[in-house]
Amino acid sequence: MSSPSRLGLAALLYALLIAYASTIVGPLGVNFTPIAPSEAMTRLLSIAYVQHGSDQRSDWMGNVALLVPLSCLLAGFLCGGGRLRPAAGIAALLLCLVFVVAVKYLQLFFPPRTVTLNYVLAQAVGSAAGVSLYGILREAFAETGKNLDRLEGLRVILQIYTVLVVLFLLTPLDFALNAEDLNARLAKLPDSLTAITGTGRPAEARLALILSSILAMVPVGALLTFMVRGRVYVGRSTATATVMGLGAMCGVYLLTTLVISGTPSLFAVVYRTLGIALGAWLMHWLTHQNPDEIQRGLMRTVPWIAPFYVLTVASLNGLLSLDWAAPSASDPSGNTWIPLYNYYIVSKPQAAKNIADHIVMYAPVGIMAWLCLRNRGAGIAFMLGALLSLIVEACRFFRPGLAPDINAIPLAGFAAWVAVGIMELLWRLLSSAAIGLAAPLPPYPGERPVNAPVLGWRERAADRQSRRRNRGEAIGDVEDY
Repeated sequence: MSSPSRLGLAALLYALLIAYASTIVGPLGVNFTPIAPSEAMTRLLSIAYVQHGSDQRSDWMGNVALLVPLSCLLAGFLCGGGRLRPAAGIAALLLCLVFVVAVKYLQLFFPPRTVTLNYVLAQAVGSAAGVSLYGILREAFAETGKNLDRLEGLRVILQIYTVLVVLFLLTPLDFALNAEDLNARLAKLPDSLTAITGTGRPAEARLALILSSILAMVPVGALLTFMVRGRVYVGRSTATATVMGLGAMCGVYLLTTLVISGTPSLFAVVYRTLGIALGAWLMHWLTHQNPDEIQRGLMRTVPWIAPFYVLTVASLNGLLSLDWAAPSASDPSGNTWIPLYNYYIVSKPQAAKNIADHIVMYAPVGIMAWLCLRNRGAGIAFMLGALLSLIVEACRFFRPGLAPDINAIPLAGFAAWVAVGIMELLWRLLSSAAIGLAAPLPPYPGERPVNAPVLGWRERAADRQSRRRNRGEAIGDVEDY
């Protein structure tokens, strides 16, 4: 299947998912109410704009984000995976708008769904943002050209990742936009000085959140070591990258204090900066390693890590307990067994965080499968991830106070499957740093392009001194002559 076909299939599946979540899933479960098509059209044409308060801003931003992936995939499909063309971009935007209106029409048959002009405008903005995003991403990859497997490609991937991480930290982007909201956020500022991540959760969950946050910042630290002077190379020192990362995390902390539903924490600045420092150090360390030996070494650790990983998943889900009981009919309507219902009954930002939690929890299955089987392990990773999640959710059914989440089962398999593909690409890109490949560009004007090795800052300093010394000796020989 060609790349455009995959984009088109992904867009179709995502559109069906949106349509299902926007109609079948509701506060009362499946609640189809027949009405005359003409009456439904009359209601659709009479929808109005409703003045919402600041507390609805996060939901509005959630509707913006909902359409970004769809329009981005459609733009890629209509452009054949190539550069964004104006006609294809406009067509993708129009298709998204038609889809949005069609879904709003269908929602009228599933009360008490709310159909207002607010959400139509929000999803229209998201559609335009998705088309623009495809154009930006396509241009970024086009600039790397055939060097995608070299440091230029790794730099682009890390830049995209860093932007996504920052946006996630600021989710749901409902910033204070008036004096009243701003004063309310400033009044809560002292609380952020002592706030600890995961307050109210079990100790193991808080520790897991902190460790995952540290690991999430490792790629950001790796990005900050890159320098571009005629070519891309790993040159910025770990100390300098750490200082830059500290400044960036302080900026994120200040922005979070302005997010109405945000939970800023000064302590988070500390451990996120620690993750950035770790990433910078690892990037320098990688430039002197053999990637094949690293992969083999990690593969040998899988039998030891796997049992610890399973115990960690069980602990995070509250399953390491002796308190078990027969399941009770806590939900007579059975709504919790409806796919995506658990995501509907919470806010869109909370649903996004729940999805991210499950992805992070089960992605290690794919990483371990890749270490043992490389890219042949995608199918096995999907089955293992789904199976592990099925066992976990079944056990939660028998734990008092816990409820199973049927959505976690396919999501776990998907996360493990995607992790295999990401690891294959990521390892190829990281290998370019390990084996010393850079862009074939001249380090000095007038010199012939060469494949210059990637050097750390100490090695480059020694190389410059050596060249100066050799140049001085050459001048001395000429003068003696």
